[in-house]
Amino acid sequence: MELIKRTLDVADAKGWYLTQNELRYFTEDFVDEATGEVIPAERSETLIAKGVLLSEIDIQTLKDNNVKTVKVSNIPILGCQEKHMNLWETILTVHLKSGKQKKRCYVVTADSPSDAEKFISEYFEVNIDATFKLSKVNVLDYNKVIKMYEKDREEYEKGSKHVKWYRCQIYEAYDDDSESGNAGTRNVLIHATSLEHAIDAIKLVNGRSEYEEIYNTFKMVQEMNIMEVFIPDENVSYYSLNEI
Repeated sequence: MELIKRTLDVADAKGWYLTQNELRYFTEDFVDEATGEVIPAERSETLIAKGVLLSEIDIQTLKDNNVKTVKVSNIPILGCQEKHMNLWETILTVHLKSGKQKKRCYVVTADSPSDAEKFISEYFEVNIDATFKLSKVNVLDYNKVIKMYEKDREEYEKGSKHVKWYRCQIYEAYDDDSESGNAGTRNVLIHATSLEHAIDAIKLVNGRSEYEEIYNTFKMVQEMNIMEVFIPDENVSYYSLNEI
């Protein structure tokens, strides 16, 4: 049987299976033992559990609790994919109009492999006039992503120059009095004009951070065959070429 998922008005959901728990939210007062103050707290409990085949009684229960719409399926869904916002390496085979094939790598931010595939597929469909095949999706382990400002990149890339992506492994050791964490290896993905430039940029960005007690040893710097990295600005550290 083909799996069908829908979002339906509660009144139309009889005979469908819930794909997620429906919760009832309420406020409950509790007493702060230290002050005696009565403090309201938001609470929730499961109204109808995921996987339940909705009956007339269930429909009425949902209506009574002001639930307007529900996510349902025609087959009970019991498993749940664990999702985390990560960087994903997407490897594509691109069939060019010249008849040649090229491998291209794009790094995208997504909370699952399927979301990473959807993002890069939509990007190619809109921006690249070629046939492509997604051959691999891998989760990446990077502690930081560093980019140069877009204005600097555009200025540098005038002509035939290209900014490249580098992977840097850095061993971080801390002062004895530091409470920042344990020493260990960190992976940094950085946009730079050269290997030497990548090292200088990382030193610059780390120097701005609050962790002034870190001593960095570069274990490896490797050029990566990455075309672009798609990541929200709030997760990126930026630097200017004028600061190097």
